[in-house]
Amino acid sequence: MKKLILLFAIGLMTLTIQAQDTKSDEDKMAQYMELMSKKIEMEVDTALFIEATPNTYVSESPKAVIMAMYVPESYENSKKKMNENADPAFQVSDKGETEINGVKVLFMKGTSSAEGVTMESEIYCMEIEDELCMMFLGLTEQGIDAKYVDAVTKAMHSVIKKK
Repeated sequence: MKKLILLFAIGLMTLTIQAQDTKSDEDKMAQYMELMSKKIEMEVDTALFIEATPNTYVSESPKAVIMAMYVPESYENSKKKMNENADPAFQVSDKGETEINGVKVLFMKGTSSAEGVTMESEIYCMEIEDELCMMFLGLTEQGIDAKYVDAVTKAMHSVIKKK
């Protein structure tokens, strides 16, 4: 499961990190790591999920993951990257822009396989400030009990809200 979380975290980082002329790669990575450690208030069903790291929750079995993080990226740059840089291991079934809880968000849904398990994935991006977004990632094993999918959806709705 840790490999699975790492795989998706790296994929999400690849989607969101962009080179900027004014910052070195080390500065960007330090900023990214600082933002990843900032706590994001989220409603998570602790009967189904345990906290693995700040803002990351996993279930034992069946496999499911809830992850949220701040990224140093503008909403418009995130939008471009979601449209251009999909990981080839991730089969996109739907993507675009929608409104959740009165907030405009980017989303991408699809499937991927790791460790012999097919996972349904949902990624959401919400603008926080001009150069700061909040990303939410929900992963559930294909065919999982609906209570896990509902718990991921509830967590997503708890973080995507008006400022």
